[in-house]
Amino acid sequence: TVPKLDLSSPAGAARALRSPNLATRQLAYERLARYGRRAESELATMWRSSVPHERARALWLLARIPGRGARYLADASRDADPNIRITALRAVRRIDGGVIAMAERLVRDPSPAVRREVAIALRHNESPTSAALWADLAQQYDGHDRWYLEALGVAADKQWDAYFGAWLDRVGDGWNTPAGRDIVWRARSARALPLLEKLASDQATPVAERLRYFRALDFHPADARQKSLLALLATPAGASAELTPVILSQLDP
Repeated sequence: TVPKLDLSSPAGAARALRSPNLATRQLAYERLARYGRRAESELATMWRSSVPHERARALWLLARIPGRGARYLADASRDADPNIRITALRAVRRIDGGVIAMAERLVRDPSPAVRREVAIALRHNESPTSAALWADLAQQYDGHDRWYLEALGVAADKQWDAYFGAWLDRVGDGWNTPAGRDIVWRARSARALPLLEKLASDQATPVAERLRYFRALDFHPADARQKSLLALLATPAGASAELTPVILSQLDP
């Protein structure tokens, strides 16, 4: 049997919000959003439940209550469940809340999934502290989690010089690690180019691995890429039988 849909009260709308049916949940969400503070008691009961997805559904609405949402979001950011901490960050972004404050709270979260979400939250953020936060996240990359690496790349879009520069200034000569090489490979900053040249010309590195650094040059501006390729061609490594065809194929006519 299909339960009767009753949205005439906050209690009825909260019951509908628990429905597995997406359309029912959407109707319940819209009605609860209109109820505002009147629905807080019912939503708070859901928030305190032991069912994670019910808690998350309630949090999205509790975050929108004027003057009350910040308290629930702060509690959620300290929750034991990383999925709830992720929901808190997404909810802050949705309501245009204090994204940087939340990011600062979660930037060293023990869960890589949460830190990936922090990275995404920094995308196109022009706060003076966003580059430093990105550098914090980059320093925690383990050299294996490719989703984490891509989250860093997505986050730095259109701000690569600032974000990558903050990380490079912090790690200095210690950038050349498995994790650091991945970050250089993913970077789209002018400061990454000389490091890519260094990696691509390192004869102690197997050719198969060095090829990916050559391919990374394709994602940089044409003029800068051309200069790097010509510089590599003049090195012993670039003039090798294995790599010369690769370089020539990437050079502009």
